[in-house]
Amino acid sequence: MTRTPPFNKTKKIEKPRGTGLLPKERIPKPGVEDMIVALCTERGVGRSISPMVVAKAFSEGRKGEGAQPSHWARDVRSAAIGLARVGKISVFRKGKAVEGDDLKTLKGVYRLGLPRPAGSEALDDEADDT
Repeated sequence: MTRTPPFNKTKKIEKPRGTGLLPKERIPKPGVEDMIVALCTERGVGRSISPMVVAKAFSEGRKGEGAQPSHWARDVRSAAIGLARVGKISVFRKGKAVEGDDLKTLKGVYRLGLPRPAGSEALDDEADDT
């Protein structure tokens, strides 16, 4: 008579979860990058937009899970970081552009806008926020 080992002592086979990509390697949904550039261009140089504005605009007209703007927050963040690395937009934190290696560790509140011309100090966003 052979005995089988108890179930709690057998090795568990771990299955990969999700896409296996790290957050910084996340591939955004098609159209998010175009929407970021379009909204930043519409706002103009020296002005910025909230990433939630992009998520709300992208989620309009969708049904189900995709109808919530918060569902698109990660895609907006990863697309914004990719666009900032290429130089199409700037990511601002505390009114200053985040560049280089600081984009890899971007945390907290941030805003998106077109790159400022050299020599300009701060954004003119304070009066009206969208």
